[in-house]
Amino acid sequence: MLDLGQVRCFVAAATELNFRRAAALLNMTQPPLSRQIQLLEHNLGVELFERIGRTVKLTTEGRIFLADAIRLLNLAEQAETTVRRASKGKTGRVRVGFTGAAGYELIPELLAAARQALPDIDVVLFELISVAQIEAFYANTIDLGFMRPVSSRQQLEMQLVAEEALVVALPQGHPLCAHQQIELKQLNNQPFIMHAPVQGKYFYDRLMGIFASQDVQVNIAQYIDQSPTILSLVRAGLGVSILPSSAQRFHYDNVAFRPIADVVAPAEMSMAWRTDQDNPAVNAFRLLAIEHFANKQRAGPG
Repeated sequence: MLDLGQVRCFVAAATELNFRRAAALLNMTQPPLSRQIQLLEHNLGVELFERIGRTVKLTTEGRIFLADAIRLLNLAEQAETTVRRASKGKTGRVRVGFTGAAGYELIPELLAAARQALPDIDVVLFELISVAQIEAFYANTIDLGFMRPVSSRQQLEMQLVAEEALVVALPQGHPLCAHQQIELKQLNNQPFIMHAPVQGKYFYDRLMGIFASQDVQVNIAQYIDQSPTILSLVRAGLGVSILPSSAQRFHYDNVAFRPIADVVAPAEMSMAWRTDQDNPAVNAFRLLAIEHFANKQRAGPG
């Protein structure tokens, strides 16, 4: 095993070809430097210098070893710098889960901010529904999640980062399209495309609670866990649905959206992370995200 201190002495002497100057360069006296080089030669089993009186020159083995010795010292310095930057969260990898709704603006804007502030952090993205992100936390395959706030057996911290209104999705030509706003009671007994109770638990629980509070009878035509498929069924005239306003960005033909006239709590998007998280890169990215969303909230719409 090479001793980096001995290698450093060799490189200094090989560069200066003078042990006295090399020792001064390393802030040491000549005898210790000579001793370190002798130990290195002994460990390698070769002579690295030809000593002729007070002058020295590299042997063939010394010239060959010099290039590798310089690379070794550079690599050691780079490793030291990297680990120090990593300890401060400046480098590393962050695995981020996100829902489809978060993928429109939230994630792209956050990544753009991270590219400026944390350019050496590698962000790996996983598009997952909220309940799948919970399982990903359990399997330790994601570090941060942007999800709907759903209950979890995991020890997770969650912080609200965005809210959006709910809207009614209607097939083009549906009688309710004649209204500028839809009252929830108008959905009574309408064929309804509902989020799945398990995969779409957040919206299922939210909508069922809303309908119960308004005494609306839900005629569920189909359970689906993904908004694009829900919109496809709405477009086919199989029912109506309620979705977050971001669903309008899918730009489905023959689907109309109307705001809800009743006072309804908005859909929430939260950032989640494990309570036992100790990865400096993840913590740095999380703190950046908190600051980014706080600034965005202060700036307001537009």
